[in-house]
Amino acid sequence: MLIRGRRSVAGSLIVAALAAVVPGGAAGAGEEAPAKVASGIAVGVQLEALADVKVARAEVARGSRVSVARLIERQGQLTAVDVELADGHIARVAMATVRASFRVLSE
Repeated sequence: MLIRGRRSVAGSLIVAALAAVVPGGAAGAGEEAPAKVASGIAVGVQLEALADVKVARAEVARGSRVSVARLIERQGQLTAVDVELADGHIARVAMATVRASFRVLSE
């Protein structure tokens, strides 16, 4: 087996094989949550507040819209989302709060 630096040729072949099999390449295999989930919540989706909702140190007024910036998974379950507020700040919202206080506007 030929060795270049700390990587072997066999290791490089395995990485190349994974890149061909795994969508997004081998680097994409271990990244965070998928772009879309069954609940209709995805990155880029707009949510509308059904009532006044306290989010971090801000309050989202009824009828206001926020955009999903990131999905947060724990042990394979979607547990929270980061939303972008109107002023550009990012706040984390638990999925229980999302389900109870927001509706999905666009998918």
